[in-house]
Amino acid sequence: MTTGISKTAVDPTGFSTPCLFYSAAREGMQDLLAQPEVWRSSPRRILLPAFIGWSANEGSGVFDPVSGLGLEPGFYDLGDDLAVDLASLERCLSDQHYDVVVVIHYFGRTERSIERVRALTDEHGALLLEDLAHAWFTHVLGGPAGRTGEVSLYSLHKMLPMPQAQGGMIAYRNPARITGQQETARELARHVLDHDALSIAGRRQENFRTLTALLEAMPEHGAAFELMWPHLDADDAPQTLPARILGPGRENRDHVYASMNADGYGMVSLYHTLIAELHEHEAMVDLSRHIINFPVHQDVAPEDYPGLVDSFSRALASLPAR
Repeated sequence: MTTGISKTAVDPTGFSTPCLFYSAAREGMQDLLAQPEVWRSSPRRILLPAFIGWSANEGSGVFDPVSGLGLEPGFYDLGDDLAVDLASLERCLSDQHYDVVVVIHYFGRTERSIERVRALTDEHGALLLEDLAHAWFTHVLGGPAGRTGEVSLYSLHKMLPMPQAQGGMIAYRNPARITGQQETARELARHVLDHDALSIAGRRQENFRTLTALLEAMPEHGAAFELMWPHLDADDAPQTLPARILGPGRENRDHVYASMNADGYGMVSLYHTLIAELHEHEAMVDLSRHIINFPVHQDVAPEDYPGLVDSFSRALASLPAR
């Protein structure tokens, strides 16, 4: 019997999380889902959250691989804060067999029921795929995001200034899931290490909290808009700060978006249009018409926000439907 301790770590399998790099996360997702080992039955069914966006310019990062591979999708419900409806998820898994279940950590916020989701997918024999396109820095902070599912997807160019605005990373907590996958942009890996991820996460948290305080102090808060997540957990690093612009239809949200961008403030409306397959999920479709996202990325300093809030106030004052 050999005893002792080596001078350095020599076991390549210890805490191993192999990562494959692609020009985009959707490319890596398709590479995974194209592997026959993923599927145990026919038709090949995948279960997704009922809030998936689409745009004419970019398509759908989550759904394009599903439709491109001819998979059969199902959808589980979410709450109005985009948290998983566990009862809906469990009902879907009980009613139909799915080999893959996708959970999205929206806008960088950890899905707090992720461990229960993992228990359900294990119970039903499904692979849990975590979409962290908006949550690379949340994962860096050490919480459960990206540490619960077997596979995690990251859209690096949405988090970091990557070359040619490209970069997707697929991390495998279960290395046995790598069968015939072929990464296409290995050279992008070095750019991830070129940045101080913890400091970036801290700046994003500081920006989120600074802007939240300013928005909550506005007289229009609660009347013309609502914050989706007024409290930021310690292990969450936001991609953006999402708010709901109140009023009928999407006119008010679109007006705020246009007005503030005209002022030079980079607002976005993520998931502004849902994929056609979700038209029956009326609550989610309605939510998509009201969300607007404020920038909290690392290029912004807290002192930049008073001007943004002034622009927001002017936009709200000129809403077409108040």
